Amino acid sequence: MNENIKKKNIIKYSRKFYYDGFSPLRSGNISIRHKLRNTDGFLITPSGKKNSEINIDDIVFVSMKGIPEKNKKPSSEWKFHLDLYYNTNCNSIVHAHSKFAVICSCLYKKIPSFHYMIALVGAENIKVAEYALFGSKKLSNNILKSIKNRSSCLVSNHGQISIGNDLASAYELAEEVELLCEYYYFCCLQKIPKKISSLEMNKVLKKTLSYKR
Repeated sequence: MNENIKKKNIIKYSRKFYYDGFSPLRSGNISIRHKLRNTDGFLITPSGKKNSEINIDDIVFVSMKGIPEKNKKPSSEWKFHLDLYYNTNCNSIVHAHSKFAVICSCLYKKIPSFHYMIALVGAENIKVAEYALFGSKKLSNNILKSIKNRSSCLVSNHGQISIGNDLASAYELAEEVELLCEYYYFCCLQKIPKKISSLEMNKVLKKTLSYKR
């Protein structure tokens, strides 16, 4: 996939953030792994611009040394994107301030196996990374810890992160996580929901893995 197609893809999903009400106004950020003139790095949404107004010239390349493109300002949270690309094999990252993910990140320390579709993240639960200042190295470290052996996590008092082999799959997972957070929130209003056992969740995880192949 060439650079322009990747940038258009980022714009497409940034606008979905806005028009679907998934991550409002200037919140959230999106990136795709990219190589620019033999330099490894990633393309990421800019800092401070409304998701509905981002255009091709706004997308910023950041090298794996953490050096952004000249005269451009990447999202203030580019550091955790860099660390995720260093520490995982993902090719795309979606960070959203979706409503129920934010709510659950403020209320809970994890989303347990109350529903079998939790397995979509590759584990028995969705962890919540400890709070730290946005854009900080501490936040990156907290995210890496919580997303380890998973493809998604919540970020305490903040939102959610989902990763994938491409932007479509990362965004779809983010939508699934948001839906699971909504289910969990409303379940907890009634009582603590039943949990699926580890034995049963392992069966689901194996089946999910074979289903994706």
